[in-house]
Amino acid sequence: MNIVVPEVQISDDCGFRSEIDIFNRKDFGERLANLVENSGGNPVIALDSGWGEGKSTFIKMWRGYLANHREPEIKSIYFDAFENDYQKDPFLTLASEIYQLISVDDEETKTKFKNKATKAVKSLTRGALKVAVKVGTAGLVDGSAVDVAEKELSNLVANQVDDLVKERFEHAEKDKLALKEFREYLSTFANEANNGKPIVFIIDELDRCKPDFALELLEQVKHLFSVKGITFLLVTNRTQLEESIKAKYGQGIDPTNYLHKFINVWLSMPRSASEYNDHGYKFLQYALKAMKDDNEEIVNNEVVTVLNDIVKFYQPSFREIERVLSYFSIINNMVGSTRYLPDYQYLIAMVCYLKACKPNSLKVVNGKLDYIAVIEESGLNELTGDGRFYSLEHVKNLIRFDLGDDDTKKKMLDEREIRMDGHRGIPKDLIITINSWLSEISSS
Repeated sequence: MNIVVPEVQISDDCGFRSEIDIFNRKDFGERLANLVENSGGNPVIALDSGWGEGKSTFIKMWRGYLANHREPEIKSIYFDAFENDYQKDPFLTLASEIYQLISVDDEETKTKFKNKATKAVKSLTRGALKVAVKVGTAGLVDGSAVDVAEKELSNLVANQVDDLVKERFEHAEKDKLALKEFREYLSTFANEANNGKPIVFIIDELDRCKPDFALELLEQVKHLFSVKGITFLLVTNRTQLEESIKAKYGQGIDPTNYLHKFINVWLSMPRSASEYNDHGYKFLQYALKAMKDDNEEIVNNEVVTVLNDIVKFYQPSFREIERVLSYFSIINNMVGSTRYLPDYQYLIAMVCYLKACKPNSLKVVNGKLDYIAVIEESGLNELTGDGRFYSLEHVKNLIRFDLGDDDTKKKMLDEREIRMDGHRGIPKDLIITINSWLSEISSS
């Protein structure tokens, strides 16, 4: 059994093929395309979803749908912000992506685009008014020499600032005109590049960027690139993006109001969690099938049954489900054909989940785990007892038994809360043992 879920291979033209679109998000993709096509003007749309919820996979399918399965075709530009946040200037980065729409042999358009962009860059650079001064101090020994150096440095800085301020004033009107001309040209260019049909500029992974880059990129999108004919789609985690705003401007700022200045529409990635249509359950089945070798059977199949309930109860992200299955794969590969009793398997499933998603719940102190701490950290105390998650209710009992003292274990056996039918003696420290298997492998 593979330890990681194989990456989904999505070709440029596949769109929402049923074997890949396991959550049936084609309808959402069609509605999103209609919004882009019919919204008019230059909206900035944000697609919000948590970490590991399949945003990038959806976008790959959506781009294929826009280009090959929709009339009229909507051209798209894809930009991974996180891969580019080492760049110092978002303007050049964004402009370069749009520049790629120009045909290879269209030298006239290339030249015109570069000229307009160059003038805009110069205007932005002058507006920054940043001064960098390098001072060599080698050889300064006594205080008088330092005083002289400081005086010279002060004059040097003052002269540079004077020159920059003077240049800024002299070019103020030209700079405003250059930025205005760039926006006007960009709108004309967008109209010609796709024959009057919309272009969608997708910016992915914005929430993972350094705060300075992410926010400067947002500001430039709204003020310089958001023109008629180009719709921006920001694919991000809103909560994390708001944290970037706080990191940049301090806790006193209202990040929601800040984002309203730049984003016109917020959409949420659909994730179903109903009793009969749970996306987490679907992804677990899909990922497990992808990880298994051909004709491979899971000997300890009760683990999978409990994992199904775990996913439905906790609603972990798809990325977290992958990590849970990685831990299960490690154990499955280690035990081989050994089949454990069902109670053992229940605890294996729970430890895999806790190890991946709530590792603090497995923190061993003086060689022991505390039952109350495990239950509260794991969230098992939130079970309602309505019978829907019977397997987790049983897991909760198994944990209390495994971590309990002799009196607790005797009482649970007497009251038939735990049955030892078929067990060879009363097992001890199962959770710690299973956790140690994974810890020893993970640290090697």
